[in-house]
Amino acid sequence: MDRVFEDEFMEAQSRIVALCVEFTGNRADKVYAYGSIEESSISFNAFFNIDGRIKTTNNIAADPDAIWDFLDLGESDLEKIRQICIHYGKPVPTELKIIYDCKSGKIDTEYKYESICSAKTGTDSSEIFMKWQRKQQGMMGKSIWKR
Repeated sequence: MDRVFEDEFMEAQSRIVALCVEFTGNRADKVYAYGSIEESSISFNAFFNIDGRIKTTNNIAADPDAIWDFLDLGESDLEKIRQICIHYGKPVPTELKIIYDCKSGKIDTEYKYESICSAKTGTDSSEIFMKWQRKQQGMMGKSIWKR
């Protein structure tokens, strides 16, 4: 039973990676996907390393509808992860950070299971996402705002 769970979980995670790669038109060197799955909310966002620079969704697509469609699809994939975990009686991660190296195919993931974004913690998922983005930008030492 665990093998089936792992396969379904990994497939859902792979859909998130594929969504991010497709959103960039296969131009990304790395994709950074963030998901928050709390009791009453789901949040998804991503940023990208393209040609050695961190790019946001706003740097990739000029059409706000395309960005919202991307974010909605990511949230749908997170909901699938929630449903897979519930179906197999596994804990639902409250936070997912996925880094995918498009050139090597290497994927790094980090999951948390305690409440991260809630009224209890006073933290919003966008704050955590932006902090992670700034950290990655600082590690690269290059501006995210250059087109």
